Amino acid sequence: GNKYYGEVTLEEALRRSLNSVAIKLLQSLDIDAVRSLLSGATGAPLDSFPRNLSLALGTADVSPLQAAAAYAVFANGGRPVRPYFIRRIEDRSGSVLREAVAAMEPPLLSASACSATVAVMEGVLKGDGTAYGAALKTGFTLPAAGKTGTTNDYRDAWFTGVTPDLAASVWIGHDDMRVALADKGTGGGLAAPVWMNFIKGVYRSR
Repeated sequence: GNKYYGEVTLEEALRRSLNSVAIKLLQSLDIDAVRSLLSGATGAPLDSFPRNLSLALGTADVSPLQAAAAYAVFANGGRPVRPYFIRRIEDRSGSVLREAVAAMEPPLLSASACSATVAVMEGVLKGDGTAYGAALKTGFTLPAAGKTGTTNDYRDAWFTGVTPDLAASVWIGHDDMRVALADKGTGGGLAAPVWMNFIKGVYRSR
């Protein structure tokens, strides 16, 4: 937005998507440890994550399913979640032929790190957060945390978020990356309302 906010907290930087702060944060960390954490959380191979500071801007190539898996870590006490598509297969008499069993993997993050991160990401949906407009527009008031994402030249719009027991990710864009989204669509303006309406529908149907 061509604005400079000066010194800000990490919470404000994430809430407003002040990406220069994300770069400075990554600069102060062990980038290999960050890449390893991302690989463990998403299930994506380690080489999916660039070994440079562009990683802080979201330059890794992950699918919405992998992004949702990463956020599920926050709702799962720090343990990684491995999504599966078929819960079970039964024969005509109802006998179970095969059933998916969720693997219990060691935690990637502590429970306190998860709760602190969720508390920070809750601000994205409030006040001057990048998804606050979407929350107002959709009447979204459920407890949730998340992050918007918009790529250069408005070619992709993302929102990935988590509730106390559910993670989901929305990506809007063109398979042909040369095509920009109409009207400079952003993650907060396009993807977040879709995510919020989906989450509201899930809880309504329960």
